[in-house]
Amino acid sequence: MERHKLSNPVFIAAVLLLIVNDWYFKQTFHNGLTGKLSDFAGLFAFPFLLSALFPRKIKLVYFFTLLFFVVWKSPLIQPVIDALNGAGVPIYRTIDYTDYIALLILPVSFYQFNKPAVYHFKPIILNMLMLFSLISFIATSMPPGAYTRFNDINKVYTFDFSKRELVSRINALQLEYVHEFNQYVKDNNKRSYGALYKDTARVDFDRSSSIFYYSSSLIKNKRDTLAMLIDYERVKDADTIVLKTMYANLNISGNNNTSQLKLLNLTNYVRKSEKGDHKEIAVGIFEKFTLKRISTTWR
Repeated sequence: MERHKLSNPVFIAAVLLLIVNDWYFKQTFHNGLTGKLSDFAGLFAFPFLLSALFPRKIKLVYFFTLLFFVVWKSPLIQPVIDALNGAGVPIYRTIDYTDYIALLILPVSFYQFNKPAVYHFKPIILNMLMLFSLISFIATSMPPGAYTRFNDINKVYTFDFSKRELVSRINALQLEYVHEFNQYVKDNNKRSYGALYKDTARVDFDRSSSIFYYSSSLIKNKRDTLAMLIDYERVKDADTIVLKTMYANLNISGNNNTSQLKLLNLTNYVRKSEKGDHKEIAVGIFEKFTLKRISTTWR
């Protein structure tokens, strides 16, 4: 082994950048630049570390890194990721072919590794550098958060208009959301998968049930209810109208003068770095981006 190579200040800077970027910048800024930083830093540090551990296989290590990154950033690896996630191993990555620009850092890493070592650290410091490097590589592949279901919310909102009007506004809001989401799906398919993987995800409408479904070829045999349009004439005599989607379960009730919406449960994306009561945060987001689009006032 050539662990003394790990004392290279550029390698140390790459590892520190990888850690700070994944544990702070990504959680704070949530943009494409942070993803590119992880790719550049990781592609510099990962083969550098492996070459220090296997100095007789340096060229093979860098070639393997290039090949692995190309496959990692393609849909080809998705079945493996799905299998690992199904086994309880959380692995995450985004497919964006512009990330391949980070491969340009590999020759720089190779050059830096082959430079004579200037600094010589004690073995314990080198061991710590190896440990932090491994932690940074694992952390960059961990999902930044997860969709979480919050049950037993049971919060009631009362409006000064009829149940029919509430149903009408909810239907209009759902149609608006489906339109926005469908455009997002189309753009994401085009950007992420290119010509070989068109229509990887899709939004379908079932006329018989008036339900919009979301499905993806990456998740086999599963459809999520994106929106469910309510035919008021069919349910107007019911005391309570039940609305269930992939994001929330709601009960709608009322009369010709007032109406109530009861929030039963809710799904929200929770980042690992997010502080506070996650359920209250989710309810606050629901009120800000859903209720306020139904009505500016409620009680």
